[in-house]
This record gives sequence, structure tokens and C-alpha cells, in this order.
Amino acid sequence: MNRSKSLLLSEAAFFDVAASSLTDHEHTAPKRLQKKFSSFDLTEKSDDNDKIVEFAKSFLAKTCPNLLTLLASHPDQRSSHDRLVKIGRNVNATLRYGEEVIARKKRGESAMIEIWSADEEEELTNEMDRQMKTEGSLKRLVKECEDLAELLKGGKKVPTVRFGRTNLQMPIVTLGCMRFQQSWNRGGKPIISADQLEKECQDNLVDIIRQAISCGVNHIETALGYGSSELQIGLALKELFNEGFCKREDLIIQTKGFISSSMTKASYKSQIIMQMEKLGVSYLDLFSVHGFNTDDHYDWVFNHGDKGNLIDAARELREEGKIRWIGFSTHGPSHVIKRAIESNAFDYVNLHYHFMGSYTASGDGGKTFEGNLDNIRLAHKHDMGVFIISPYDKGGRVYAPSHLTRELTLPDLEPMEYASFWLWYHDKHLDENAPIHTIVCGAGRPSDLDQPCLAALRSVTEEAKEDFAVVSRRIKARKERVLGKDWLKSWHVGLPNYSHSERGSQIGNMVWLYNVIKVYGMLDFAKDRYSTLIGNSKHWDHNKSWKENVTSNPGFNWMPGCAYDPAFDYSSELKNVPEENVQSVLKAMKFVHEWCSQHGSGVVMEARADEKKECDAKIIPLEWQCAYDMRPWTAFPER
Repeated sequence: MNRSKSLLLSEAAFFDVAASSLTDHEHTAPKRLQKKFSSFDLTEKSDDNDKIVEFAKSFLAKTCPNLLTLLASHPDQRSSHDRLVKIGRNVNATLRYGEEVIARKKRGESAMIEIWSADEEEELTNEMDRQMKTEGSLKRLVKECEDLAELLKGGKKVPTVRFGRTNLQMPIVTLGCMRFQQSWNRGGKPIISADQLEKECQDNLVDIIRQAISCGVNHIETALGYGSSELQIGLALKELFNEGFCKREDLIIQTKGFISSSMTKASYKSQIIMQMEKLGVSYLDLFSVHGFNTDDHYDWVFNHGDKGNLIDAARELREEGKIRWIGFSTHGPSHVIKRAIESNAFDYVNLHYHFMGSYTASGDGGKTFEGNLDNIRLAHKHDMGVFIISPYDKGGRVYAPSHLTRELTLPDLEPMEYASFWLWYHDKHLDENAPIHTIVCGAGRPSDLDQPCLAALRSVTEEAKEDFAVVSRRIKARKERVLGKDWLKSWHVGLPNYSHSERGSQIGNMVWLYNVIKVYGMLDFAKDRYSTLIGNSKHWDHNKSWKENVTSNPGFNWMPGCAYDPAFDYSSELKNVPEENVQSVLKAMKFVHEWCSQHGSGVVMEARADEKKECDAKIIPLEWQCAYDMRPWTAFPER
């Protein structure tokens, strides 16, 4: 950038306010706050949170006093505190990263393991450019704070779209209900009645649903497999109906029911009716077969012999007026999802598909597509509703992005905004025959709905579309520089995931994670995903058949596949991979295993010069470290 010093200073208002606010509070901050670049403690009673709230108040007092006043008088003070934590973490991460990259240059150092090109490194560490980017990022945040103030005043509703052949007017944001219940009911004493519930948890859940409906997010999605979620939602809805806050017909209620080989049509029907009773509703707008993940599941649904086809249980309930539309939810391989869509038995699908990849289906596909893209197209051909699962968590943990991911999206968008726009604009920027209708926000607290709802409201503006285009070009350029155009077109070709590997190897997923780390620096996300492969490998018995191994582990088909084995010759597993890609695939698998394995050499954060110690551990580059975490405290089911 060629800007005069006077222009720089005149445009640096937000930067100066943020820097002075941080300085005011820094002398009282714990040392860990100053050294770990916003890696905050997630416990509910945290000194870090208290300090960051005071910092946020100081910043807002000078930049967005309307929001500060509104938060101070808001009836939900816990959510006000949460929002201040999030704002403070955002500002702090923005300042800290800029401060450290400049300091790194002054020490005569550059980013580790060639994260940036020489030109990028120069631009990154130019003090004037850095300050202008920081200023732009803070300006974007202040605008978001102004919009949040308007949202909290009430009256603003997220846009809606036609949800395929259901013809429902679906909000483009859905409330997902697997992060706010008291218990998963997986061990210990299950939560089965109202008298077992903690008031704090139930009040939080009611507040979340109230906030969602206030913002036009009237699609509530849960499942039997979400522990006490259905029970608690049923009690919450009864409370909201009784006080006149909303009516049953105002809502789109969806639940999901798991299936098993032992189920009969009659027992599945009874299970669905029991779920409706817990929810306290006489009908379901949407019911999903939950975890339609394997070819065996296809047979249980459509070819279950004397036990009766499980799909017929849902069909009978639809004929009785208790279910309006039938769909399926899946973590399965792309070929299983394709088969389910082609049955034409379902009105909609819940599946994984995100700007970083397709979760468990990443690496699946053919020569011309990868992951679930072709299934999105196929769903559109059948006029099905398309619901995207977990865009903010399994889509890349963008609520806790790396510094590198933020560097790619800012100053135009935060990663959560970009993840949302990428899906809502899908039929405009990627394929007109692959529209996406709604994306879910798994809220653990009312404030978790803020960023998705604000992004939804902003998505209809030309400014948002322009910002999205700018960030997309930036990411595309990085992909091409870091991975190469040839690799981007062909990396997935011939790669097997577990369903096509005799050893259950999730090779497509491993190579996908390599791409995610290299492009976005999302190491924490990759480690989280790879840990499931490590866990599956522990239980895989090479003396048993593939079928025996897959069916003996109940969770395998939800988070499938085994990790890399350094001692194994993968030649036979890679027989369909183009010859020019084989060595790159092996390199990628080894890279992921070394960086993400809990059993490899230790991994530590990149330290400042005066903190570096001699060690054998891998040092995590600053760019790969978490910039902030938008979870102010640990959600109830995770405690």
C-alpha cells in the first residue's frame, strides 16, 4: 500500500483506541494472557474473561457506546458478559498478531516452514500496511457491534428460502440443539425427567430458543441421540407457548431417529412417537433417519426383510398426519449418500459440505468433483431441501480460527462470516445447480447465534457479496501458490477412504487435512479430526475381516477410518492414484501423522526469542495457533 503517514494516522482511530484500551489493562493481566496470543481459559470463572471484559468495555465506550449501554441494561446479563468476552478476544487477537509479526521482523526472523512467500512476508510485516489492516479489521468489528445493537433491539429477521419440494419457507440459519442440553445420556445416570434438570441449564436453553425465534430462526433441529435435548426442548416450548411468546404453527420442528439392525418397523414407529411425546408436539414438520452412513443402513431402511422396512414407519406416520416431510442425516461416504438421494424416498438431506471440505466425505468422489459436491447437485435435481451440518465446527472450527485463516479473510470478513457466505452464495459462485438452503448453528449459549444471524442479515447486501468475492480471490491465490494448480485439480483422484480400503484407512481424509493445514493453518481442527482416526486404529484388529472391524465399533460409521501406519506399504491402497501424485500423497499422510498424532514427538507453541528452549518438540508456527475462541465458557453437555 502507498499511503502517506498523515493519511495513515487520520485513518487509525480504531487502532489507537484498541491499543490504548489494551495498554490500560495489560499491566493487570495475567502473564499467560500476554504470552499466548489470546489462548484463553474456557472455564466459567476465569481471570482471563474478567480482564478481557474490562478491556472490551473500554474499547466499546469509545467506538460503539450504543451497544455498551444496551448490554448494561439487557435482561440477560450472562449473555451480555459473553458478548463482551467475544468482542474483547477479537480485538486482542487482532492487536496481538500484528504486534508479534512486526516484532518477529525486528528480530530478523520470518514465519516458520515457508508459510508466506517473500513478497507476502514483506507485506505482512510492513508496519504501515500492518496498521492499516488492523484498522480495517477493527472497523469491520465496530460495524458488527453496531449491527448487533440493532439486532438485540428486536424486529430483525433472517432471510428465508424455499426448502426444496417441502415448500417450507426455511430460515437460512437453523438452530441446532446438540450443544445446550444438560447431558448426552451416555454413561452415568440419564436425564429422563424434569426434576433432574439444573435450573441454570434449562434457563440457558430457554433463552437460546427465545433468542433464535426473535431473530427469525424458527427451525429447531434436534435428535434422540442428543441426550436430554428433546426432553428439555419440550419443556421449553411448553413454557414459551404458555406465555404467548410463540405458537406451534410459528415453528419448524425437526428431530432425528437413529436406526439399528435389530429394529423392526413397529419398534421404529414407537420410537418416533416417543420422541414426539418428549417434544410435546402432535406432529413433526421434519423427521430424519439419523446416521444414514453405510450400505447396511440402506438395507435396514429399504430391504429389512421380515422386520419390515424402517422407512415405512415414517411413511405410516406421515399418512397419519404426525410427520409432514421425511429426510435423512448423514456422516457417510459420498457413494452411500448418493444412493440414498437416488432412492427418491426423501424430501431433504442433512449433510456435511463446507468451504474447507466435506468432513468424513472429504477425499471421496470422482475425477471431476470431490466430497459431497455431486450430492448437492443430485439433491437439487430431485428438488430436495439441502441442510448443511456443522459449518462452524466440523466445517473447520471457525469459531476458533488460526491466525492464518483470519489473515486470509480480514479485513473484509471474519472466518465465520466467510464460511456462511460460501454456503449461501454457493449457487452463485460455484454451481447454479447446487443451491444450499440452510446452515445450522449449534448454539451452546444465546450469544452463539449473534454472528450467524448478523451474517445472514448482511448476506443480502451488495457489500457482503463484494467482500466475499475479495476474500475468495485471496484464498484461491493462496491455494494455487501453496498447493499448485495441478494438485488442486487432482489430489483426491483415486484416493480410498475407509469404505474402499481393506485396512479401513481414511486416506482421502488424511490428504484433505494436509491441504487444510497448508492453506489455512488449522492445525487444532486437523488434530481434532485425526484423533478419531487414531482412536479407530487402536480398535482395528488385522486378524478380523473389514466387515467385522467396522461393525464391532459402534461409533466407527459416524467418525470413520484409521490413521496412517508408518510401517505399512500403501502401494496396494494407492493403486488408483495417478502415478505423478503417489509420492505427494504419501508425503501428505506422513505430514499429518507427524503433526497431528498424539503419539508423535511433542508439539509446543512458537515462542518469543527470550522464551525459546532447546527441545526435540515440533514448534507450532504463530500462524497456525488459535487466534481466539468464541466459546466464553464450556457448554453444559461438555462439562
